[in-house]
This record gives sequence, structure tokens and C-alpha cells, in this order.
Amino acid sequence: MNPTAEQQLPLRDIHLPAEPGLWPPAPGWWLLATILLALLVWFSIRWYQRRQRQKQWRTMRQLWHNIQQDHQSHGDDSKLARDLSNLLRRFVRHQLTNPQAAGLSGEQWVVFLNKGLKEPVFDQFSNTLNSGLYQQQHDYQTQALLQAVHQFLKHHCLQPKRSQS
Repeated sequence: MNPTAEQQLPLRDIHLPAEPGLWPPAPGWWLLATILLALLVWFSIRWYQRRQRQKQWRTMRQLWHNIQQDHQSHGDDSKLARDLSNLLRRFVRHQLTNPQAAGLSGEQWVVFLNKGLKEPVFDQFSNTLNSGLYQQQHDYQTQALLQAVHQFLKHHCLQPKRSQS
């Protein structure tokens, strides 16, 4: 090389490039932010659904309690059976949004009420919840029926709704 050619080239010192800034973030951070946002939305939806179930349970428990208190004041077992049957049918129709099931009668109604419960608690009240509603005197275990209705309402209010396939 020619020394005159070197002198003609104005060479500068080596400069390192600037360090990367904070914006825009790397793709990994975008992925992490997306996952965290999706989890936040999912937890928010689950929390809202749980609060709605608890609110529904408090309302149904209060209605059940009112029926129980009313029975203690009047002592009419046939009125208690009618009131509990009406409560169950209203709950199935409006809360479970199943108007076809609310129109069931006889053994089909009892089978529907037992569906999803650990034990078939309504089998012993088949006559009470069907033909016993229209009889003036009908003997049945009032406390057992109250407990069965309480168990049914609690189960269906507090359990997350499953997709029906």
C-alpha cells in the first residue's frame, strides 16, 4: 500500500453502537404480557361468576329460610310442601333456565331433582312433591324435605355450571 493512500483515508476510532432502549420490548416480553393479560381476564371472569353464584345462594337461602319460618308459625305440612315445590320449580325455571324441566311431573320431576346430587334424596318425597301437593292431609318428614330442598339449592347455586353437551 501506498503511504500517501493511507493518509488520504480519514479513519476514525471504532465506536460501539448504542445500547438497545427499553422500547420496543423484545418478543418474549410481549408474549409474557399477553399471557398475563389473558390470565387476568380469566381470573376476573371466574371471580365475577363466583360472586354471582354466592349472591344467588344467599337469595335462595333467604327464600328457603322464609318458608321454614312460615311453616314454624302455621304448622301446615301441606302448605309447606306446596311452598317448597313452588320454590323448586321457580328456581329450576329462572335460575337454572330450564323451563322444560320446570314443567315435568311425576317420576320425571323427581329424577330431575335427584340429577347431580350425591344421593337420590327426593325419592322418598315422590308422592309428596306430586300428588301430595293437592291433598289436605299428607304425612311426610317435613325436616327431611326441608333439608333435601336446602341441599338441592346449595348444590346448584354454589357449583360452577358445566357446559351441557
